[in-house]
Amino acid sequence: MNFQERTPLWPIAASRIVIGILWLLSLRWKLPPDFAAEAGRGLMEWLLLEAQYPAFEFYGNFVSSLVIPNFTFFAWLIFLAELLVGLSLLSGTLTRLGSLIGLLMALNLGLGLLEVPGEWPWSYVMLAMWHGLFLVSGAGRIFGVDGWLRKRFSGGGWLGWLT
Repeated sequence: MNFQERTPLWPIAASRIVIGILWLLSLRWKLPPDFAAEAGRGLMEWLLLEAQYPAFEFYGNFVSSLVIPNFTFFAWLIFLAELLVGLSLLSGTLTRLGSLIGLLMALNLGLGLLEVPGEWPWSYVMLAMWHGLFLVSGAGRIFGVDGWLRKRFSGGGWLGWLT
């Protein structure tokens, strides 16, 4: 009896969809063109907190010397990456790619917000763990486009791994 015969995968797929919605909803407070600067807690404010309360000096220096001076570029990069992760997880399309990017983003968030007052760093650990689970399980094969892609293009290769 293999793992899939013993464990239903629909709870993982349902969790993938919920985490995809989480990423998409998180875009509301950092929308272009100003990335919610007028809202008072937009992306720039969070970056300033990362620079002000760095857990690691190198990271604080990176944010203050490279990210903040090039805010518009990095804001678009963050916005588009979160949009990609959210849509990938929600639809189950190229889920491993979306999960890998989401895992890296969750680790980055945890690293950057570790010492910010009022933040709970374990939330980013849990977010990273979910993305790790989606990455290794091929979570888009159930209730997702990846299942359809695998049946349609069964050749393997990169597409096989991404789905």
